[in-house]
Amino acid sequence: MAANKLAFIIVESGAEPDVMQVLDDLGLDHYTRWSDISGHGETGRKEGSAIFPGLNTVLMVAMPEDRVEPLVERLHEVRDSFIVTPGMKIIVTDCVMY
Repeated sequence: MAANKLAFIIVESGAEPDVMQVLDDLGLDHYTRWSDISGHGETGRKEGSAIFPGLNTVLMVAMPEDRVEPLVERLHEVRDSFIVTPGMKIIVTDCVMY
């Protein structure tokens, strides 16, 4: 697989199934997923506790550059489809795979 971009998708775990569906729809079936991740971002702290409920999922996806925009557009559609907007960040950087 020729990959020159690496996307990190950080999303509240409740929206993870929708994000996974986007990856499947776009044929991005090579990824690494970390589940039950705590953190603090724009939507507050996520620590999986009674005081700071919820956790995050982080996905790392390597892809050709031309796949980035369709991915970002679809993920924004997912984010915007919720009544209460889930926390979601997409970080894209250059990538070299060996």
